[in-house]
Amino acid sequence: MQKKIKFEGIVITLLLLFTIQGKANPIDGKSYDNWTVRCEKQGEQESCFIFQNLVLKEGGSRLLHIAVGYLSAAKKVPVILISMPLGISLPPGASIRIDDQDPIKFQIERCERSGCRGGFKLKESMLKSFREGKKATVTFHDGHRKAINVPLSLAGFSDGLEALKL
Repeated sequence: MQKKIKFEGIVITLLLLFTIQGKANPIDGKSYDNWTVRCEKQGEQESCFIFQNLVLKEGGSRLLHIAVGYLSAAKKVPVILISMPLGISLPPGASIRIDDQDPIKFQIERCERSGCRGGFKLKESMLKSFREGKKATVTFHDGHRKAINVPLSLAGFSDGLEALKL
């Protein structure tokens, strides 16, 4: 009888623990090295992502905003969105290189008042590179089609992305 009570107590404790963990939300504003969690609520739906803002040393203008998050509640495939400044050359597109790997090219989809944007789904091989990499370089082109290379730290990326799955 005593063993049955202990076993039931353990099962109830584990069920409560998993229920609490399953309902945990990422903490808005929490930083993971160079990545920060941001959560936005649209109606009843809350979505969270990790991001970095890279600003110019002189003047503090934002040069690059990069955000990674999940589009669906299933949280299976993360998406990356990169915002670049206005006035860049659109035809060459942009790319991101992880450490010394080949660059991942992507199109600049649209430009708005806040900047020009492009993005893509992070396939498993790309995601692995982001998780294991040390640094990335985002490349886009100015109005004269001169390449602009912007370094990006991947420190904290893996932990930040994992926090979104909670």
